[in-house]
Amino acid sequence: MSREELIKNLIQYAALAFKVDASTLTEDTNLNELGTSSVQRVAMSAAIENEYDVMIPVARFGNFETISKLADFVMDEAE
Repeated sequence: MSREELIKNLIQYAALAFKVDASTLTEDTNLNELGTSSVQRVAMSAAIENEYDVMIPVARFGNFETISKLADFVMDEAE
């Protein structure tokens, strides 16, 4: 998996979970500005965990400020 592919997928997951247009999101998008609903965060985390076979602790999800930082975590965990 390339980082670019991962970023594209994370943008799609964020768009679905936070109900925003994916074209408005970039790797620098601040996840905390999209929403802080735990349901939205769990939905996004679950999609990522299922797709990439990684575990993202719900309490830790809020520590990923941007899609880019979340991608770094997924890349590290998926190795």
